[in-house]
Amino acid sequence: MNICEAMGMSISHFESILKMTQRELKEHLVQQLRTHDYEPVCKSGFLYAEGTVPVLLVAHLDTVHTHRPDIICCSEDGRYLMSPYGIGGDDRAGVYMILMLMRECHCHILFCEDEELGGVGARKFTNSKLRPEVNYIVELDRRGRNDAVFYHCDNPDFTEFVCSFGFKENSGSFSDISVVAPHLKTAAVNISAGYFNEHRPHEMIDTYAMCENVRRLTAMFWQNTCHFPYKERVHARGSMFGEQSSLFAPMVERPSRAATCKLLMPLPEETRLYMGQHQIGSAPEYRMDRSGNLYMYLERLNAAVEADGVFACDAGGHPPVFSAVCEGTRFLPVYTYEEAVERLENA
Repeated sequence: MNICEAMGMSISHFESILKMTQRELKEHLVQQLRTHDYEPVCKSGFLYAEGTVPVLLVAHLDTVHTHRPDIICCSEDGRYLMSPYGIGGDDRAGVYMILMLMRECHCHILFCEDEELGGVGARKFTNSKLRPEVNYIVELDRRGRNDAVFYHCDNPDFTEFVCSFGFKENSGSFSDISVVAPHLKTAAVNISAGYFNEHRPHEMIDTYAMCENVRRLTAMFWQNTCHFPYKERVHARGSMFGEQSSLFAPMVERPSRAATCKLLMPLPEETRLYMGQHQIGSAPEYRMDRSGNLYMYLERLNAAVEADGVFACDAGGHPPVFSAVCEGTRFLPVYTYEEAVERLENA
C-alpha cells in the first residue's frame, strides 16, 4: 500500500477538481464544506469556513492556464500527474490537500480567488468583517516537497515550530498569506503542495508528496500551541536583495501580552538543580530550551516561566544536552513571572 492509499486520497476526485473552472470549484467546495459540518461563508472573491481547531488553512482556486486539462496523464505507479495543457497543480493540489486535512482536523478554511492576479480574493477577505482568531496560518501553495516559506513574517519561534516537523525554510515572493497574515497579526507559512514547473505546460504533480505533507501537517495541527504573532521582517535600508523593504510597509503592532511559544525538553530524572550553591527543586518541575535556558513548568497553566539563576547538571557536573526528539519535548507557552501569577489567580 502506498502513502496515497493509506491516506485515503481519491485520484478520481482530485482529477475532477483539476478539470473544474474556478466558479465550478467554488460551488463544489461549498458542498464539500457542508458535508463536513462547516457553515461556509461564500463571498465575492473568497470562500471562508469557521472551524474549531485554531489554525487557518489557505489555498487559491484559480490557475494561470486557460485550457481545461481534459487530458490527464498518470505515471505507471500512479504517483505523478501531468497534462499537455498544464495541469494546474498551482494551486489545485493545495485545495485538495485541504479537503484531505479537514477530514482529520476541523481547522478554519479560506479559499481565495484570483491569487494569480495579485491576491485579489485575499484582499477582499481582509476588507470583510471576518477576523478568525487562530494561533497560526498555513497556506498550501508552494512548489516542491519540503519547503516552508515565511515571506515577511519573522517569528523565530514559529519558524522553529514548523521546521520541527521536517520542513525546510526557503524564500519566496508572494502568496495570499502575504496579505492575510499581517491583517490578522498572526504568523503564517506557505508549505509545499507537491507540484513542480508551475505556470508551464509541463507542470507536474507528485501525489506522494501531497499525502506526505498532509500526514505531517495533521500531526502539526494536533499540537497545542499559543498564538504565534506576526512579526515583520526588517530589511536593511538600501538593500538590493530584500524582496520588499519593510520601510514602506506599515509596522504591525505586536500584542504586548502575547505568550511566546518555545520548544522545551523535560530534564532527565537524575538532573540536579542549583541556585548558587544551594540544591533546589526536582527535575520534573523544570524544562530546558535548545539554548540551555531553564524554565519552571506550571502544570495548572500547561505553560512555563523562565527560571532565572537556576543551573542544571548531572552527578558529574555536566549540563543536560537538549534533544528535540526526547520524549515529552514540545512547544509550551512561556509567560513572565507577573503574567503567570495573574493567570494562576484567575485559573
